[in-house]
Amino acid sequence: MLHKNKVLAGAVILIVLGVITLKSLQTPATSTVSLNFSPGIQANIRTAFLDVWEEYKELHSYGFDVVQSSLSSSTMQAQPVIDIGNIFNKNRKYRLDVAEKVLGSDDLYIADLPDDVLRGWFAHELGHIVDYENHSNAGMIAFGVRYIFSDKYKREREHEADSIAIRHGFRSDIIVAKKYLLENEFISPAYQIQIKKYYMSVSGAELCPDGIVPVVPKLNL
Repeated sequence: MLHKNKVLAGAVILIVLGVITLKSLQTPATSTVSLNFSPGIQANIRTAFLDVWEEYKELHSYGFDVVQSSLSSSTMQAQPVIDIGNIFNKNRKYRLDVAEKVLGSDDLYIADLPDDVLRGWFAHELGHIVDYENHSNAGMIAFGVRYIFSDKYKREREHEADSIAIRHGFRSDIIVAKKYLLENEFISPAYQIQIKKYYMSVSGAELCPDGIVPVVPKLNL
């Protein structure tokens, strides 16, 4: 039983690492507030991100890295970077990984997306980070586990990210991005099904209030 518990615990940690980046104990926690882009990111991606970043002022006190990297299961992935020594408090920085291509497409590069689609996508991802601010570092582990294992919870969090983006003034960009992904023939039908399953619909984005309460339609399981 002890061996089984160790295996289970190890599996959970590996799963959560897909949502949260943990730094080693030997890596000192950063106290310098900065926004960094990895080398080689195209100018239009930087510009679109900076346009959105300007409206998310509550995140400006954190260190933040935008990194273009190889992602196998998503197009963009926003996550806290947590020093293991700070697991029980809230000292953290953030990182946004951006793939080179849109998930579910063979030839659709992120750099080729229209500017308003990029802004809508970035606004959604930064919405996730604002949502993360409601959780301690230890709480983020539970967040990651629930996100992976509960379709209902995942759907709620994706809707909340859109709602936060809309409250920051990006309603039109969110709607444009949704229509682009759902109507583009270069996006795989499987990816479009996932978008419809978990993310706020176009009509939901149109009706979502600018106030603090998000619109989350009832999930039919």
